Amino acid sequence: MNIGEKIKLLRQQKGLKQEELAKVLNISRKSISHYETGRVLPPIDILKAIADYFGVSVDYFFSEHSGKNEVEFVDVDFKTVPLYSAPASAGNGAFPDEIYVIGEVKAISKDVDFAVRVVGDSMEPVAPDGSVLFVKKQPHAFNGDMIVCTYDGWIYVKWYVKEDDKVMLLSENPVYRPIIVEPDDRFIIHGVVKEIMSKPPKKVLK
Repeated sequence: MNIGEKIKLLRQQKGLKQEELAKVLNISRKSISHYETGRVLPPIDILKAIADYFGVSVDYFFSEHSGKNEVEFVDVDFKTVPLYSAPASAGNGAFPDEIYVIGEVKAISKDVDFAVRVVGDSMEPVAPDGSVLFVKKQPHAFNGDMIVCTYDGWIYVKWYVKEDDKVMLLSENPVYRPIIVEPDDRFIIHGVVKEIMSKPPKKVLK
């Protein structure tokens, strides 16, 4: 079982609805849904809160056992990736003058290559302003992926949706209108978001 499946199992064993667990954790029901389906990995602080609430250790989510009462101590080896200065705008776009590494952050997922910080509220509550995105570097995406991309020279974080030949960049916040990507537009996918850290990381000095 993966992390999302284990969260769902714990919730169901306790007889909770997604809305009820979301209220306990002070997050949105959509966030719980994204975690359980594996669409987004929960940030480390939320994962710890879930573990504390259900009376399991954080190690439980990384164990190969699926049962709640199984005990296995796991040495969790977090991956360290570079944090770039370029913001991923969750709003109307951000244009960095220069991109450079400003520090390092630790990720749960091994399948990530770099991290950027979110600026704006268009992806709230899933990726709130100030959160850090852990991204797998790749030039393509699948329908429903959260991506970091450049569109018309501006950097964005959006949901990637493709219907027939039409590509749309969607926000989580309904206040923001979809961006329609035309065939001749300058559009580059930098990578797919695999994990979100909701609290700013501590700077790691090199």
